[in-house]
Amino acid sequence: MNPKVLLMLAALSPATCVQAGVTEFCLDGEFNLGARYQGIEPSEDEFVPTRWCVITEDESQRALFRASGKSNPDMHGSWAIAVLPPDVVRIVNADDPPDIEFRGADALTEALRIRRIDPRRFVEEHAASPIPETRVQIEDGKLLTAHMSTDLPLRGRVPVKWRWDWSYAAQPELRVEVDGDVFFRATGSWRTLHQDDAEKLWAATPGADPVQVPGEHWPSRIDMRRVEIADSVHLVRGVRSGFQHLVVETDQGLVVADAPAGWVEIHQLPPSDLVPGLGISGLSEKLIDFLQSEFPGQPLRAVALTHAHDDHAGGARAFAAAGGKVYAPAKYEAFLETAFNRDTMPRDRFSDISEDLDVLPVSDTVTLADESNAVRLLSMGAGPHSSAGLGVHAVDAGFFYVSDVHVPNSEDDVPRTNRVVTECWFAGWATQNLPPETIVLNSHSTPQTPVSRLARYLESEACQRLRE
Repeated sequence: MNPKVLLMLAALSPATCVQAGVTEFCLDGEFNLGARYQGIEPSEDEFVPTRWCVITEDESQRALFRASGKSNPDMHGSWAIAVLPPDVVRIVNADDPPDIEFRGADALTEALRIRRIDPRRFVEEHAASPIPETRVQIEDGKLLTAHMSTDLPLRGRVPVKWRWDWSYAAQPELRVEVDGDVFFRATGSWRTLHQDDAEKLWAATPGADPVQVPGEHWPSRIDMRRVEIADSVHLVRGVRSGFQHLVVETDQGLVVADAPAGWVEIHQLPPSDLVPGLGISGLSEKLIDFLQSEFPGQPLRAVALTHAHDDHAGGARAFAAAGGKVYAPAKYEAFLETAFNRDTMPRDRFSDISEDLDVLPVSDTVTLADESNAVRLLSMGAGPHSSAGLGVHAVDAGFFYVSDVHVPNSEDDVPRTNRVVTECWFAGWATQNLPPETIVLNSHSTPQTPVSRLARYLESEACQRLRE
């Protein structure tokens, strides 16, 4: 073993000494979707069971992160990422290979941010070199607090604090607070892995060769491209990985569905953004720049926020700075106006505008009239994903755009098994409120769904079971 590591380990108290080899540290607890602004009701506590685990070893900086829980109220999932310095990050698909490997990524920086979830690894590293952007309190070899800050959509620049309670040293308790709100609370535990078992963790999942992807695509790639789907109706794909947005040309300018923002990984120390370097408004600013190059001379008329989750609404300041009106479900008017006008917002294109950003509420329908290409904003009410939703209807072209409530991964006549509740709910809403010839577009996948297919969803065994 590296002599420097041995010296650091020897300096720790017996209660905090990591055994030589490979260690798994798991945090079992609850994540607060409401504090993340990803819950049914933004800003109201909504704790969901969550597990974070990190596997590390003494003799390298490799790390494997596993998590299970919810990133949205209606979707439970689990995922694993192996970070293999210096330049490989692997999404591990153990149950359904192949894995996906990003080669040429900055794996060392990410590995260190993940390894620090284990407070004993944190102390080891800090003893060798202070961790950047972080103030720490360590007593008797135990990490008590770590103070950081980050920029969160709809919140602005906020403090982040990790608090550890070592009353029972073998199972320390953690509270992660963001701007005073509890984001995550959990109890930790360690186990040492047998070396033979550990080595399997660093290898790709057997059964299929990993898919190779350039490292520049990790953790999220911006590769915007316009796809015309009808006269004056477009999708902009690749706004960031997995995001596409509806754009409709009208006589008075462009109408856009949703104002994208990045996604901050709170479990990393310090937190990191999936779209690094752009801050809160930067992704939407890039989208606006792209639109201005694709549609020269056309003003930005409006942006319609489909719901209040921060990755879909967080970039609205960029659209207001470009002269666009901001529409949103009426239920979220006050919340969003407060969020967009916070003093904690970092400087962006809206900062030099003296007026506050006003949100125009949609309680039923709002039609942005146009002789040839009317756009109707239609309230969808409360659903499994959020307490209010908005759809954007390009009426003359017959396309209806939604975010998160419909995300098909195929053209099958049955809903996705891991999104049954939401998909069946939306199918019921769409068949009752949209003309049968309407084509539904969504924010995260390329299949286009006729309402007639959604009607067949309702006949599926999965949706029928929900009615029982």
